Amino acid sequence: MLGNVVEQKNKGRRKSRKSNGDRKKNELSITNHKITEFFPVRRSNRKSAKEVEKEKLDELAKLIYTAGNEKYLGVHYFPEKGRGILSLKRFARNEFVVEYKGDLLDYNTAKRREQEYSRNAEVGSYMYFFKRNGQRYCIDATEETPYKGRLINHSILRPNLKTKVVELPNSFHLVLVAKRDIEIDEELLYDYGDRTPLTVSKNPWLLNS
Repeated sequence: MLGNVVEQKNKGRRKSRKSNGDRKKNELSITNHKITEFFPVRRSNRKSAKEVEKEKLDELAKLIYTAGNEKYLGVHYFPEKGRGILSLKRFARNEFVVEYKGDLLDYNTAKRREQEYSRNAEVGSYMYFFKRNGQRYCIDATEETPYKGRLINHSILRPNLKTKVVELPNSFHLVLVAKRDIEIDEELLYDYGDRTPLTVSKNPWLLNS
């Protein structure tokens, strides 16, 4: 089951255009969606809708818990914006692509950590703030890890991913899913969403990339 979500992305400083200043994502409302939307569904006449939903939930949980799609994401260096991610397989519209994986923090802890990062220009900040069931949370993916969701670049003009919160038994996860069909060797992109004057003045590429 997917909860109603309000999201906010804050990616950090790098030497490239992508990293100038912290980035924050405006709050966007997302309605409930079924787990079956994350996978192409071929329904058998022998299975009920409930059985299909259960199978898809189990499949999604396995991909999330084992980081099963990481092998289909390639790190690529772009001279104009630094590291980014290319798709190494085709993804269908609404299919789960990757988890935005990091430390799950409550809002107050996240803001304190964000202030600590801001004191050191050499430390990038990859923090994603969102709401779930009326509570504010943050995924902090600032620490360098093998997980590639943190490296996906921004695009307001041609995003091919969107963010969702997936609820599994005893846990919930921030994930990126295909906004449309995605081809092999296509760069993965999503709209960070921040349109505040201060952020745009520091990062004008947010409006034209």
